[in-house]
Amino acid sequence: MNRIRAVVRSIEAHEALHRITLDAGEERFVVITLELADEYRVGASVDISFKSTHVALARSLRGELTISNRLEAVVAGVRRSRLLAEIDLRSRAGSFTSLITVDALERTGIQEGDRVTALMKASDLYLSRIREA
Repeated sequence: MNRIRAVVRSIEAHEALHRITLDAGEERFVVITLELADEYRVGASVDISFKSTHVALARSLRGELTISNRLEAVVAGVRRSRLLAEIDLRSRAGSFTSLITVDALERTGIQEGDRVTALMKASDLYLSRIREA
């Protein structure tokens, strides 16, 4: 599971649905959730968690998308198995991984050192409160 440290910047609510905007490094994230504990407030430090399988990658991305979370990243490493490839990424928000098929890796030609855009749906991200020691 990937984790990126962030700070809650805004919370919008409508009935049980919440849209949380967060800052991580110099990047902005949006999380959509049905449940939000009272401890999540503006200014709170949190971890944004997400699965490697929920990170899509694009090269030379242009145009508008409905995906809110788009991070420019550099490919720091590529590990291939027979069917899957694990891509290590470095961004202004932090380091994380993407798990894609080898077919997708070959189709896009992604390799170490490339600049890519990581794409994550707001509903695929989870928040956990950072406990102060």
